[in-house]
Amino acid sequence: MTPARLPVAPRPFVDELLSSWMTRVAARYGAEPLELMVYMAGQGGREAGARQVDDVAPDMGLLGLWATACRVDPERLRRSSLASRNPHRPQAWFLTETVPVCLDCFDADVAAGRDAYLRGHWRLAECVACPAHRTMLEDRCPACRGHLRLSLRMFNGLLRPFCRKCDAVLTGGGGEAEDPLKAGFAAGVLELQRHINGIVRGGSGRLDRLEHAVRTLWAPLDRDGAARPVLALWYDEPGWNCPFEARAAVGRSAPLQQLPVRWRALTLVILHDLFGADLVPGALLPEAALVLFQRAAPLPWRTDGRDLRNGKGKRGIDVGAERVHRLSKRPVHRLNGNFLDERGDFGRIHP
Repeated sequence: MTPARLPVAPRPFVDELLSSWMTRVAARYGAEPLELMVYMAGQGGREAGARQVDDVAPDMGLLGLWATACRVDPERLRRSSLASRNPHRPQAWFLTETVPVCLDCFDADVAAGRDAYLRGHWRLAECVACPAHRTMLEDRCPACRGHLRLSLRMFNGLLRPFCRKCDAVLTGGGGEAEDPLKAGFAAGVLELQRHINGIVRGGSGRLDRLEHAVRTLWAPLDRDGAARPVLALWYDEPGWNCPFEARAAVGRSAPLQQLPVRWRALTLVILHDLFGADLVPGALLPEAALVLFQRAAPLPWRTDGRDLRNGKGKRGIDVGAERVHRLSKRPVHRLNGNFLDERGDFGRIHP
């Protein structure tokens, strides 16, 4: 049977996610990508329509169907995958949930007279700010404040992003006065983001230390059944509870994959406050980092219950309780942990 060929198909942008390009192709025909995939699979494969193309490491058989239908070189599509663009990046450092977006990038697309599209680097786990516009990425709709699920639809001759929940067009505000606090926070976090990105791309020992530090910050506290992560000790409020939107990351081997933008940004800030540019949790620790790490619950990669620095048994919970209490009251920088009714107040990076 002759493979399906679409009469019109936009070309992928250089930095575009595969799923974004497929959404733009499907939107030209008033369809969802899965619907178009089922149509093409009926022409070139029996079970392909039941699967989606993975942005990270796509199945070349599925890519072949899209390449044939859209008259695109399949090798060009393969090079658009995140694994091809980031060959040495571990899978744990790609986001698996909602892709956060830069609303100013969408406005720039409209100003340039092109379709809106999703950038590939938005799916990097350490990416929380846009380097082009120096603003924080968004994973909530600015209109309804619900978790962002966007769709691309034709509007004035271009594909524009809309919120699936409230149907509002996603825009950065079109020239509204910039909040200096937000801009300052985004600029500071952007520097931390670049530093972490360099470690992830560099690999080897520094990446292992970075991953250990992130896992420990999001490990449950040493009290059995604790739902709070270790970084709960970074807050002044006694009995601080981990917000629901961040609980999925507690105790996970790759917590950044599960966290929304602001919690990932907070993680970068705390890593910088604890370690600076060193990130050496297995060697000599700053006092603040030492106390936090001593309160981590036993983790899958630390099941022997022994201290990694000197080989001695793990210290009791009450031994450092007074020092932990002093640490929690120190006048160090903190962001509000719950982000309730304070979503716009980012504060300063440093005190």
